Amino acid sequence: MSTGVDQLIERVSRLCESTFTAVDGLRGVAEQLLRPTDGPLRRTDVEPIAAVVRPVLEAAGTPLVGAGLVLAPDVLGEHWMEWWHHGPGGAGAGVLGSAEARKSAVLRRLRPVLDPSAENFYDYTVLPWFAIPRETGARHVTGPYVDWLCTEQYTLTFTVPLRRGGEFLGVVGADIVNSWLERRLLPLLHRVGRPAALVNAEGRVVVANHPSLVTGAVTRVGEGATVHPLDGLPLGVLVRE
Repeated sequence: MSTGVDQLIERVSRLCESTFTAVDGLRGVAEQLLRPTDGPLRRTDVEPIAAVVRPVLEAAGTPLVGAGLVLAPDVLGEHWMEWWHHGPGGAGAGVLGSAEARKSAVLRRLRPVLDPSAENFYDYTVLPWFAIPRETGARHVTGPYVDWLCTEQYTLTFTVPLRRGGEFLGVVGADIVNSWLERRLLPLLHRVGRPAALVNAEGRVVVANHPSLVTGAVTRVGEGATVHPLDGLPLGVLVRE
């Protein structure tokens, strides 16, 4: 493996691990909020997570544009999520770096339609960022996909399962946008010296150094192409000869 590919894999792994570290911190808070009680859990029991999520999103230098807790429907007896995000073009896009600038940017709570009887019901339980951690019990990276609810641009969502004993309670997660990732990975991609891209497990392009490798498009590995997987992550570096 070339030095350029090695350096790219190391950088992507570090970025992903730092994001999962932030998510794991939120999971610890969520586990405390969802600890067993004498009565049924209510929305007010999980709302305090906002006091932790908001400072994380407002911190200077963070790449996170959204984060929060998404519950399995049987936890509260309804679909429910506590998710906060910067609006399109907000601080999370990487334009505003200082803590003061980020705090002045608009931070919104996501309020999708969670009534299953509604025509525009947002059934998050079937989406990969929720369903895969539920089924595998492992952390997951979903994307790139255009996040029309929050960022309105290509986004990666990092999620980890939330469990109590053997019971699945939901996921805790965070979003970063592709534009932030591109600025940090393109110099390393160019050092590879050949057409190369960061791809997900489906072969979908996240970031690339060549116009034939378009973000969001699925590229098939054929003759003259190699994918170098990232350990413990559903990502890899594709290199064409």
